[in-house]
Amino acid sequence: MKRLLIFFFALTAILYAMPIFTLGFVREETPIEEPTLEDDRTVGEAILVDQPESYDRATRVTVCIEGKASDMTIHDYLCGVVAAEMPASFPEEALKAQAVAARTYTLYKIKLYESGTPTPESHNGAQLCDDPTHCKGYCDIRVKAAELWGQSAEKYSACIENAVTATDGIIATYQGEPIAAVFHAASGARTESAIDVWGGDAPYLQSVPSIGGEASASFHASVTLTAEQFKTVFLGKYPKADLSALPATWFKDSERSEAGGVITVLVGGVRVKGTEIRSMFGLNSTNFRLTYTESSLTFETTGYGHGVGLSQFGARAMALEGKNYEEIIKSYYTGVDLTLKN
Repeated sequence: MKRLLIFFFALTAILYAMPIFTLGFVREETPIEEPTLEDDRTVGEAILVDQPESYDRATRVTVCIEGKASDMTIHDYLCGVVAAEMPASFPEEALKAQAVAARTYTLYKIKLYESGTPTPESHNGAQLCDDPTHCKGYCDIRVKAAELWGQSAEKYSACIENAVTATDGIIATYQGEPIAAVFHAASGARTESAIDVWGGDAPYLQSVPSIGGEASASFHASVTLTAEQFKTVFLGKYPKADLSALPATWFKDSERSEAGGVITVLVGGVRVKGTEIRSMFGLNSTNFRLTYTESSLTFETTGYGHGVGLSQFGARAMALEGKNYEEIIKSYYTGVDLTLKN
């Protein structure tokens, strides 16, 4: 348990620095949201029928939205988060899985703050915020549904409301505690493990098989830089690197994860993390290959996002195969239980 707590604090710090993409769909880089503890019981899928009262509607949270602290129910918050994090056109069970991940991550985050992790000043006294680099993206669908979905606003608002309501109070737990339910847009044939991406291990954030990533328009992408552009950026951070020869000689001895992401690589004689390369050059993932000319280099990426935890396009593919949200959650988060807060 002590090791898990150390990882939780380390992961929180890392999540603040993680790259982000935004709304509708192309958001996918981070995790999500929820409330405080009371009575827990472990449940199976039948749990959704006739819950006596709503945990989400009875529990309130403060969220800093556009710089101002707002008080709202967990239900309303989660509807806004799911709208910002996953396309409302995704299958029902995928939206439910996203709602569970969002609820779980919120509870995890609030517990961290309650146990002593300082709340960022940018929260202006609120528990959470709408900045996805700190917490989660948020979009008030009561106000912005028409802007997001046009003539389909009523239909898609209902899809999101239904997904949140159907999973009311349900979170993913490991050894009785809410997990850091991180997610990403699309992975390759496997997701990444937390230790390979962030350096801290978590038993429930392991590399697992994943499907459906290729349905994302961003699954394959490329970034081309001139040699001078690369040098300007890279030497600005690593001035001791030797980039005097042709670009084809710069990258050597890459260490890759089971999922294919670059963990570390030698660049001009300097050992650099794959996550740093991704951040410096705006790559879609750390799963990249390089091609060269004498005066340029091209990063060709597979997947979109950090690759850890739930794959949103994987959830979509599993839902289309007939899998339910519980199967999706347990497929991507190793060894977790689904627990009902009440």
